[in-house]
Amino acid sequence: MLATPFTADGTDVDHRSLRRYCDEVIGRGCSAVVVLGVIGEPGALSPPERSAVIETALTTGAEVHVATMAATREERCAEVAALAQRFGDRIAGYLVPVLTSDPQELRAELDRLHTIGGRRIVVQDYPASSGVRISVDDLARAVAGAPHVAAVKCEAPPTFGRIRRLRELVPEVALMSGLGGLSLVDDLSQGAGLVASGTSRPEVAVKAVQSWLDGDERAARRLVAASAAATGFEIQQGTSIAIRKEHWRRQGVLTSGAVRAPTTPYEPYLAPLSDAHGFTVTGGRV
Repeated sequence: MLATPFTADGTDVDHRSLRRYCDEVIGRGCSAVVVLGVIGEPGALSPPERSAVIETALTTGAEVHVATMAATREERCAEVAALAQRFGDRIAGYLVPVLTSDPQELRAELDRLHTIGGRRIVVQDYPASSGVRISVDDLARAVAGAPHVAAVKCEAPPTFGRIRRLRELVPEVALMSGLGGLSLVDDLSQGAGLVASGTSRPEVAVKAVQSWLDGDERAARRLVAASAAATGFEIQQGTSIAIRKEHWRRQGVLTSGAVRAPTTPYEPYLAPLSDAHGFTVTGGRV
């Protein structure tokens, strides 16, 4: 899950940093990137800027998924239609948040978006962001028997409980752990097979999943536990985007940690906390 890098004054998208950012996360073991999600500040980008972000990500050779965060179904359909016309099958898939608690309405929207966009869909169940909570059984009804649903990104609490129920009801659907990976091993133990990480140390999730796949649950838990404090610092709402950007800047990946309104910028009081979590500036890369 990628943030959108800006120049220091916030006026332009920093495409050089974005290319480096894509290369970095793939180099650390991620298999794909998602642009224009919540941490990508899509509402602060103009339509041409959003298209340019997608184009830059695609030029890196990474597998690119695009989030559509429009507020209404009609707006999302229009957005996906425009993206499909411009990028076609260069986009690997779309990330679509749940915006209705009605399973029939949700299924109809997923079917329509697939027809329009021609790509598979990751359904994001994240009520803290969307404001919409759907029951786990209704979510299962919405995605059951839909081959165009690539996965459900499970971020409604308790994630492990909902993953367990979804695994029982729709075993054919891939389930994805999120929320920074804090509950990654618990989610894996209940049936998750994928993880999305928007933190500035995605390699922790990669290594934890590999340990899990190797049958070493204790090692997986040790990895998650060792990074839990830093992850918790990064993912709290209100400061999360600016902190993650600053941490990528401190690692020499982004040139600037700038954000755009209404996102809260990185404030000076946060610097000693970033230092304490091991994010000291590494010069020479930018």
